[in-house]
Amino acid sequence: MADILSQDEVDILLSAVADGDLDIDMDMTATATDSPMLTTYDFRRPERVSKEQLKGLQSLFEAFSREIGILLPPFLRTVVRVDLVSIDQLTYDEFILSVSRPTSMSILDMEPLDGRAVLEMGPGMVFPIVDRVLGGKGVTLAQPRELTEIEERIVYRIILMILDSWKRAWSHLIDLDMKVINQESDPLIVQIVAGSEMVVLVGYEIYIGESVGSMNMCIPLMVLTPILDQISSQTGFQRTMSPELAEKTRNALEDFIVKTEVPIEPILGEATISLNDLAQLQVGDVVGLDSKADEPIKVNVGGLPRFTAQPGRRGEQSSVQIISLLTDQ
Repeated sequence: MADILSQDEVDILLSAVADGDLDIDMDMTATATDSPMLTTYDFRRPERVSKEQLKGLQSLFEAFSREIGILLPPFLRTVVRVDLVSIDQLTYDEFILSVSRPTSMSILDMEPLDGRAVLEMGPGMVFPIVDRVLGGKGVTLAQPRELTEIEERIVYRIILMILDSWKRAWSHLIDLDMKVINQESDPLIVQIVAGSEMVVLVGYEIYIGESVGSMNMCIPLMVLTPILDQISSQTGFQRTMSPELAEKTRNALEDFIVKTEVPIEPILGEATISLNDLAQLQVGDVVGLDSKADEPIKVNVGGLPRFTAQPGRRGEQSSVQIISLLTDQ
């Protein structure tokens, strides 16, 4: 314990300071002020997700973006790119005030997690999707508006596809059973938690053909809390995966892929006729094909042309003999 100064010693120190005889150690003062242990902390916006947990969340949401990038292109018949642009922590009020109106907001139930989340798709994403589904080129509107009833049904189908991708991306962590509780266009009436509650906001840029839109996923921190430790520990496991385990995983994937069954379809020929001629076809009519009997035919594998072959028979079954590989396909 430090010695306690007497009153006489205190008086001597005070008089020495007043007379300028006592030098104050400026280096010690600067060291105490500039100490690296001192950090700025805003009690109105507590940061409750660690850097390790944020890295884990980033890995999960990047996997989700890859799933979306694979799922949407065949459905929309155009190139779709999904880029993860940000993962932020903020209050729910800040999120709501940052959302433009009108927009497409879906309230999601995230069972077995206790709580709800919000999926927000901006007009720049929604209207190109609706336009593509209805046969257009995927253009957006100059002036955003609320969705019609038919458009809402189309968007609802897209949301279900997005939720399926979310489930697959997180399947190794938790078996989610998400449902759409409600859809709204005005963010001010969507209240899933108190305005002061912290949320994790995940932002994406969605490229659909030549159009660019945005998609945001807002998840209250209290919903993610039960699995945050799993997320961070799993990220550490992925970073420290041994070469032996990586090789074992690669071999298991290869074994699974080589056993996958794909359809093989020899195409004897094709023909183009008008709808009028098609409507008048009768039993016994002959439709001419664009191929000759002595010419090789194409063989499709998984719907794509891969080989040329010669048709024939083997025993009692029709068959084809592979002639060449179509390397330019």
